[in-house]
Amino acid sequence: MESLRDLHFRLRQDTERLTRAFSPDMAEASALLHRPYVEEYEAEDGLRHWCKTRQPCQFGRVAASNGQIYVCILRERDLGDGDEAIAEKIAAAKRHWKQRALHDTDNPPHSFLLVFGSAHVMEAAADDNLRRFANRLLELTGWKPERRARRGENTITSDYLYLKHPETGAYHGFRFNIDFFAAAGDGTWWHDHRFPGGVAFTANATGHMKCFMDWYSERGRDHGGWALTQAMMTIARSHRTKAAIDGDPSEKAAQEEGRVTWLLDLKDGKPVVGRLSCPIKSVPGLLQGKDWTKYEGLLHTDHAVREEFFDGRAEPLTRHKPPLMDFTYLYDSTQPDFTEFSAGRIFTEEEVFAEIDSPENWAHREGPSRPIERTDAQAAEVAELLRGCLAWGEIAG
Repeated sequence: MESLRDLHFRLRQDTERLTRAFSPDMAEASALLHRPYVEEYEAEDGLRHWCKTRQPCQFGRVAASNGQIYVCILRERDLGDGDEAIAEKIAAAKRHWKQRALHDTDNPPHSFLLVFGSAHVMEAAADDNLRRFANRLLELTGWKPERRARRGENTITSDYLYLKHPETGAYHGFRFNIDFFAAAGDGTWWHDHRFPGGVAFTANATGHMKCFMDWYSERGRDHGGWALTQAMMTIARSHRTKAAIDGDPSEKAAQEEGRVTWLLDLKDGKPVVGRLSCPIKSVPGLLQGKDWTKYEGLLHTDHAVREEFFDGRAEPLTRHKPPLMDFTYLYDSTQPDFTEFSAGRIFTEEEVFAEIDSPENWAHREGPSRPIERTDAQAAEVAELLRGCLAWGEIAG
């Protein structure tokens, strides 16, 4: 098996980027990751603000706004340590994330962000070399594919984040799927899956976020409607590409706008799953008249590293057969995925601590693995870059 370092070396530059520059926010946030004299906490601040203001995922935006994203950053210098050391660094970060998510009942991190920041990766062409690099990085996370998707080589990769019920004392594990992002997506049909600096994997435990509010921060309330609102808003705020997708007039209006995902219109006031009433008490204007049970898109939102990102096509093969995807697992207690993702599957204390270690052994040392030295001019440059990132306002979907 080729090492991550070898695969990094094999990446081919995207020559089109010489005439098609990255978006300004991508360039600014990436500079923080690529400067060797930037401290990790400074890069994290820039990335969290980017997640808060620039990504379409509402759950990620909420987590970033509340300081509930755990960030793990890898850079080119980590390649010299070898794959085993990289895997150990990621494993330690995941373990600390899960420990904090369990014991911090004031402001736990519901989300995890793994970023590989490298100018070489950021400027790489979206071809098979980048796909192999991304898949190798995913292997080093220890997150194994749960199942292979129907489409080609795509996989669905999952794990659990734990929370203890304050009254029953039961340990609930909330399943989440791993998602993939890359700088190469900036300005393409998969623009919504761009990320500054290189490539990134994200994990948003929606059920953990929902039940933390139910059980701790806003105790006694059911936030199922809130979770559905965030999910629908994520789909509704999908980025509009510069050129609309060509097609006959019968295609969805959202496709004509060039969106990668879109909400479905109600038919005669009813959703696709007619038995389910809408759990949202006050429906926002953007969501009125839209289906709360199913939605469509040009990519499947459950997949990890998607092969269609790397096939060189200007338009996805799914444009004429968009997959139909589900919202109901967020609030319909009759289906198995509701327990797995939203209500939480019950785990024993032994099972939880076998994975994240016993509390008496919990320890995590913050700080860079290598000392960083910089001149006053470099420190001033970093401060200016960070000020630029933190000045961004939110953009409309």
